[in-house]
Amino acid sequence: MRDILLDGLPVLDLLEITASTSVVAALTNCDQSSVSRLHRRVSDQLGLDFRKTNGQYRAHANHAVLASLRQASQLLRLGRGRLQWQGTPRNVQALQSMGGRTLELVRERVLDLAVVNGLDTLPPGWEDSSKPFAFCDLVAIGLVRYPIQPSGRGTNLDAVVLRQEHLERPAVQALISQIRAVYLREYGQVPELAWL
Repeated sequence: MRDILLDGLPVLDLLEITASTSVVAALTNCDQSSVSRLHRRVSDQLGLDFRKTNGQYRAHANHAVLASLRQASQLLRLGRGRLQWQGTPRNVQALQSMGGRTLELVRERVLDLAVVNGLDTLPPGWEDSSKPFAFCDLVAIGLVRYPIQPSGRGTNLDAVVLRQEHLERPAVQALISQIRAVYLREYGQVPELAWL
């Protein structure tokens, strides 16, 4: 039997992120039937009732056990510098396809951070968005501000969103620096942008 924390939980997390056993199989370098067997075995052993409903994989029972395991798994990823995150300037469609689930996956520790294009709401004081600011129960760090709202909804700010307690982690800071570099490389020639 594979280890639940090191082998099983990452498969469940990837299924929640991608909603596809074939994509998870490609990401984990194993066949699709192995992914299906592993997620069913972990679900059965932990009593999670983990299944696909309305196009999304989710646990339908024993949420407290899953939350505890996800916290432990996230601490291991942060310590090893192997973060799970979503969204880059080149990957806007993938992020949008997750819809409102992106922030939920950060809250649930499935994702360690996410790049959000056009935050929906901003608190007072967000104008100095080069510094981390509270964003609901998470924290956001501005990347770039557009001169106008990109789609007529949301705001004109792209930001990294993560849990407050992970903000100072070296692996998180390194990844945020890499994300900033990608943004600069992709959009550095656009003079209307305000870099944060």
